[in-house]
Amino acid sequence: MTPEKCQPKPSEWSVDDVIRHVCTVDQNMVTHADLFRKHEIDGKALLLLNSEMMMKYMGLKLGPALKICNLIEKLKSKRYH
Repeated sequence: MTPEKCQPKPSEWSVDDVIRHVCTVDQNMVTHADLFRKHEIDGKALLLLNSEMMMKYMGLKLGPALKICNLIEKLKSKRYH
């Protein structure tokens, strides 16, 4: 399954859809999957995240936070939402 086929619009993704997409794009993010669930990061929340929020509130280090920001920018550029 490709990430784009989780659901048509990232803004409609569930928490599980977000985790599935993030882990499919970068398997190293599997270690952070529980954080997305703990903080209830669904598609709408994902599209609003920035690196500062992820580091301050989710406890992510800069590297993973920047990788997720890059993924978010790619999603936004596809004009799904």
